Amino acid sequence: KKLNWTSVVLGLAIVGLEYRYIKVYRAGWNVSTGSLVANIGLAVILVFVGALLYKEVITVNREVGIVLCVAGIIFLNK
Repeated sequence: KKLNWTSVVLGLAIVGLEYRYIKVYRAGWNVSTGSLVANIGLAVILVFVGALLYKEVITVNREVGIVLCVAGIIFLNK
């Protein structure tokens, strides 16, 4: 009765993330590379989620961070 909807959503998000890790490893990615790409992707997505849902400001530092994250993913996959 007293369970908040955010607890359920957080639980589903955690299960979804772990499922994604399993699918990445089954697809043949290295453990270190797959985890790194997934975490970088999640960080970039969360910047936009924060801006859209919580009205957080995307500062110049965050923009530079996004560019560096995307560049890192590009370099990892070459």
